[in-house]
Amino acid sequence: MSEVPGNAPVVVGLDDDGEAGRRAVRWAAHEAALRGRPLHIVHALDWPPVVDPDPAHATPWEEWRARFRDDGRRLLDGARELASAAEPGLAVTGALVDGKPKTVLTKATAGAALVVLGSRRLSSLQEALTTGGGVAVPVIAHARCPVAVVRRSGPDRNGAGPVVVGSDGSPGSERAMAYAFEAAVAHGAEVLVVRVCHMPMTVAGAVAAEAAMRDALAALEHELARWAEKYPDVMARGEAGFGHPVRVLADVSGDALCLVVGTRGLEGFRGMLLGSVGGGLVHHAECPLVVVPGDRDQA
Repeated sequence: MSEVPGNAPVVVGLDDDGEAGRRAVRWAAHEAALRGRPLHIVHALDWPPVVDPDPAHATPWEEWRARFRDDGRRLLDGARELASAAEPGLAVTGALVDGKPKTVLTKATAGAALVVLGSRRLSSLQEALTTGGGVAVPVIAHARCPVAVVRRSGPDRNGAGPVVVGSDGSPGSERAMAYAFEAAVAHGAEVLVVRVCHMPMTVAGAVAAEAAMRDALAALEHELARWAEKYPDVMARGEAGFGHPVRVLADVSGDALCLVVGTRGLEGFRGMLLGSVGGGLVHHAECPLVVVPGDRDQA
């Protein structure tokens, strides 16, 4: 994460859902201020198919079109005021961009240090049935930078709890670890590294489970020692548990400052853009979720 240019902004995508949008803007402003980066607020104008946003001639839709742009500008101006009030002195800019939110925000990841999205906390089925499709999952799947999803409800967690990171030893989780430790430095927080063991489904399951837990704890000890050399001032600890990674990570996210995972771990299949763990946590994490792309995602 340290290779990101120093002038790269934190970008927050603004939608029409009031509380989700406001929470995402406040969270993004705080992250930008902590990292000494500017904040850029983007609102995508998703025009109905029957409307030309820039017609060559006046049409009966002209008044509606003007109001649509004016509403977008008011929403954007309100978000800039909110960010400036939350973090006085922060450099804040904004832009209206024609296009579908998932397309506009995916493009924004190419030049950003972090892209922040608000979450209406839809279920997987609800998101699939929402007009225009969900935004978070396709943006994360094609992102060129880390993407944070901030849920609408629950207490603000800026400055509270550990940075939780899921690790399985894969290259994707290595980049997630790097982001987690840098976030811990910015927030003055500790890091909780979580490894998940799959429960063996065999006759000798108890023996196999004990061996799996022993291996996971040994891997955690080695991993923590390695990162302690890079970040000696960051307090870090590890936990290992049995179960599905989505459920285990969601369960420990309740008190977290944020939960960090890679786009794909060892369970991912070649060609998949977003692993099942990252996709599942978009819907189940109890704190802001940060999904960090790996090298293959950025190629």
